[in-house]
Amino acid sequence: MTTFLKHLKLDEAEMPSCERTPPCTPKTPCSPLEIQNNNFCFRKGPDTPVIYQPEGHPRQAVIDGDIWPPIFKPQHVRSAKNMVVEDDDVFIATYPKCGTTWLQHICHQLIRGENYQASEGNEMCVQSPMIERMGAKFLANVAHPRILKTHFSVLNIPKSKKAKYIFCVRNPKDCCTSYFHHNRNFKIYNFADGEWDTFVDLFLSGQLAFGDYFDHLLGWLPLLDQPNVLFLMYEDMVKDLEGTIYKIGTFLGGDAEKLVQDPDRLDTVVQNSGIDAMKKDQKRWFPEAILHKSEFIRKGGSRDWKNYFTREQSDRMDAIFRTRLAGTIAEKWWQEEMAWDIMPISAMAHLDLEDDIESVSRRGSFSYAQPDPLKNFGKKLQNLSLLNFEEGLCSILALHKQMK
Repeated sequence: MTTFLKHLKLDEAEMPSCERTPPCTPKTPCSPLEIQNNNFCFRKGPDTPVIYQPEGHPRQAVIDGDIWPPIFKPQHVRSAKNMVVEDDDVFIATYPKCGTTWLQHICHQLIRGENYQASEGNEMCVQSPMIERMGAKFLANVAHPRILKTHFSVLNIPKSKKAKYIFCVRNPKDCCTSYFHHNRNFKIYNFADGEWDTFVDLFLSGQLAFGDYFDHLLGWLPLLDQPNVLFLMYEDMVKDLEGTIYKIGTFLGGDAEKLVQDPDRLDTVVQNSGIDAMKKDQKRWFPEAILHKSEFIRKGGSRDWKNYFTREQSDRMDAIFRTRLAGTIAEKWWQEEMAWDIMPISAMAHLDLEDDIESVSRRGSFSYAQPDPLKNFGKKLQNLSLLNFEEGLCSILALHKQMK
């Protein structure tokens, strides 16, 4: 090892840190073929998945060293990695529970127009299949232009300079919460009575199907400025659905772009794509037989995580977020969505501005560091209905002192 470092002209102190927060539950076992005699083995694993389920965990599978849902087949995962990408393919690429079905529904309306209809027996999961679940052979029979779903990492996703990729992200706390309900609802995971605390530990340690949330996010960041990649945030879709749909249509081009330029047709897509509309007739998304509850679209929105996370769990997530995303464009994302305490602006009007920061800070605690409170504060007051408690309060106090 020392010789190798000298050859690269690196000191051990210069090597990047790979430290992770240790999980609080036993780690998922690795594939028997992933490590042999402390040396990584990169040859493919067996042609049948290694199914496992430690007590209290969701049932999962290991295929070629990666974690997948237990019904996935090695030949399908491998063929999807090497599938032939067509120039008109549209990939909806997300980590689980980051708006995937929502985007599939929107894209089908924009691309298929009047010919699109998802229904029982012709579910969305068949019309717009997950490539790693169904495999390349099945994908050859999907109507063009193909709208394909994937949770593949950037390393594994089939790549093309002409195909289009829509990448959507969601703050990890709401993602984790939604993924918890997803695992409890789908029968394949055998997790109907699974416990929240166990699931959070697995999420934070990257021990769930489709891998580590932060690995997935970090892999995509260098590609966000590519002309054939559209980057979206789930939270922006919630706040401005019409603007998001217009952006998607413009990105897709062709008939989709023409559709969003027609106000009446655009409004129809917006009305059909709201959360309330998508909660109707939920048999069109997945076959009812594979779910414990027929309700696949559960809640949507943001900050539902506050109903599940303890303060300690929130702080752990924040620490991992800051460590993993430090120095990237993502390090400032979701400050309001992930803050433990937020306060309506209307409530700030009743604060005693003579209170000092120390006395006020005892009223609440905050799990996320905030940017310069005076920067563009007036604009923030106009545009935001909610501000982080600490940011808003500090800004008001600072402005009050300047006015004296």
